[in-house]
Amino acid sequence: MKPNPPSTVRDLKTGFTLVELLVVITIIGILIALLLPAVQAAREAARRLQCSNNFKQAGIALHNYHEHFGCFPPGMLGWRVNWSCPHNTYDSQTTEQRCMWTYISTHGVPAAYIGWGWGAMILPYVEQANAYDRIDFSVSYGPLYANKYASAQTVHLYLCPSDSQGDELVECCSGQVGALPEEDVARTNMAGVADADDWTCDGCWPLPMAKAQGMMAGNTACKISDVSDGASNTLQIGEVIGNGPGTHKGHFWATWDIMDTGFGINGGVSGSTGGVGGTLYTWGFSSFHPGGCHFLLGDGSVHFLNETIDQSLLRSLTTRAGGELVVSGGGI
Repeated sequence: MKPNPPSTVRDLKTGFTLVELLVVITIIGILIALLLPAVQAAREAARRLQCSNNFKQAGIALHNYHEHFGCFPPGMLGWRVNWSCPHNTYDSQTTEQRCMWTYISTHGVPAAYIGWGWGAMILPYVEQANAYDRIDFSVSYGPLYANKYASAQTVHLYLCPSDSQGDELVECCSGQVGALPEEDVARTNMAGVADADDWTCDGCWPLPMAKAQGMMAGNTACKISDVSDGASNTLQIGEVIGNGPGTHKGHFWATWDIMDTGFGINGGVSGSTGGVGGTLYTWGFSSFHPGGCHFLLGDGSVHFLNETIDQSLLRSLTTRAGGELVVSGGGI
């Protein structure tokens, strides 16, 4: 038997050339660039859905409160009279006093600043009865340890999943977080819809006017029967980011948790700067969701209103008894 002749073909080593490797890396990069926005959009859609569900749960809590007390909670408890601003004088002869939360029913509108907001008053209806039971509502949210403890409790239902600050505390009034620990309170991304007019225009900011037109005005407890424009046509609470001014890093549920719609949504009317990207009116309704923000209506439904909504339509949706005709379109 003859031996096999030696092979004349050289053994070739397998592998990538540098050019091929660069091509593969480029293709992978393109695929990632194409997929990443889709993944981010899917995540934001999930966060937006969760945010909408939070508003629905808040609506259930408000209606449970109404069933128990016969009215919705006042947007907040403020002064009885602001001596520098006659617009804010509380008129005890109006129907505004007839159906208040139990503290007002017993003691009247506080002469000194109390400041508790609607978010504190519905705590038992959002599974936060322990925090509610620790609050002394006859004084403001900060001075007593029990009040400080309660107002610093994070209520996750009040937070938007798209807000990266999570459960960070916020300095409510002045200075920086930690400078005055009694002023470090828990954040919220919800605020009551108190009025259609910008309060900064009456020369008496930050107190809301006594004759505010919304469902969640200060020192005013609203009944469903008071909403003659129709509960399904009237905004009750909306979304806020609260990034500003000064050292504020968010809004807070314990106190001063009401806003007006005078500057539209995401600052679309005023053009004011501040907040995310320097475009959001941070004392108005705004969100971290692209294009608009969530609102709970008086009937418990939740709608995402476009930031381009016509201001006259937004005003009509804000007033509880304005007699305006609300039609679809224009940013709804």
